[in-house]
Amino acid sequence: MQNATAVIKRLKKMLGIKTDLELSNILNVKPNTISSWKKRDSLQYDSIIALCKEHKIDLNELFFTDSSTIYNSNYQKRKVKMISADHHFEYFLDPEKTLASAPSFIFPTTEEVDTAFQVATENMYPTIKVSSYVITKRIELRDIHPWHLYLFTLEGRGIMIYRFKRQIEDNKLLFISDNTNFENLEVSPEDIREIFCVRGSFLPNFKNIGD
Repeated sequence: MQNATAVIKRLKKMLGIKTDLELSNILNVKPNTISSWKKRDSLQYDSIIALCKEHKIDLNELFFTDSSTIYNSNYQKRKVKMISADHHFEYFLDPEKTLASAPSFIFPTTEEVDTAFQVATENMYPTIKVSSYVITKRIELRDIHPWHLYLFTLEGRGIMIYRFKRQIEDNKLLFISDNTNFENLEVSPEDIREIFCVRGSFLPNFKNIGD
């Protein structure tokens, strides 16, 4: 994957612009933000991804020096289906149908991931902000570990994102929220249709990913 400076340079070329000021105006960020990205070698991924979708820019061509290498080797590990908040209910009713029509992207990650869900609630704020995407890998329920973040579809409730704490009485699982304004969640294992390990999140402030 290219560093932040190279990505910014290539993005400007793909957009047909020449200056960081022009790019900052398009991304609706302060002019010195672009310089800060270069200095820290970090990017505001959610804004860049949204811009690429709008202008039909291939994320592989933008982020990777040789996109053909990705396709020939780790393509499947990086291929991510994007489920926006508007399609949560559709996914809950029929995951296979929703995934079949969902857009796919190759994310700049070395971890194996398969689905990205847009966050629709503030129960994990400030760890995860509303409208950001969590990048996940589907796992088996037996593979969950205390204090890790998980996204799961819960019978009668829909798509949830919580932190697993421990198993409690009656074989129930206790999930906790990072936002103190939200109550914790006690779940019967049989009510969890599927569960995903959160491998990272693309936030407006791309710091401390996955912490």
